[in-house]
Amino acid sequence: MKGVVSSVSDVQQRGNFEWRNLFLTTSKEVNGKEYNDVFEFQVSGKNLDTLSEACVGCDAEIFFNIRSREYNGKYYTSLAMWKMDYEPKKGQPGNYSKPASAPASTETSDDDLPF
Repeated sequence: MKGVVSSVSDVQQRGNFEWRNLFLTTSKEVNGKEYNDVFEFQVSGKNLDTLSEACVGCDAEIFFNIRSREYNGKYYTSLAMWKMDYEPKKGQPGNYSKPASAPASTETSDDDLPF
C-alpha cells in the first residue's frame, strides 16, 4: 500500500511485547473530489528500529500482513507491517537508508489478551 506517513506513535509495551503504530494516509480522486483514508499499522520486533519521526510526511510503500483474532466472541483485526520503503522529504537532514525486509514478529504477552 502506498501513501504518506501521517504519524508514528511512541513505543508502547504490554509485558515483554513492544510495538509502535504507524498511520498511513492514502488518497484517491472520484468525480473530481479527493478522498483520504487513514490506515493504522502495528510495527513490532526488529521493525521498531526502522521507524523514526523523520519519516513523518514522507511518501512510503508499506508491506504488511492482515491478522485477525477471536477473543470472547469478538474479532480483532490488525495490519502488521513487515517492511517499509520511503523517500525522505526534500531538504530534511538525516540518514535515510531504506530498511531491510524482516519477517513479522510472533512475540506474545503474558496477559489474557491474545494480541
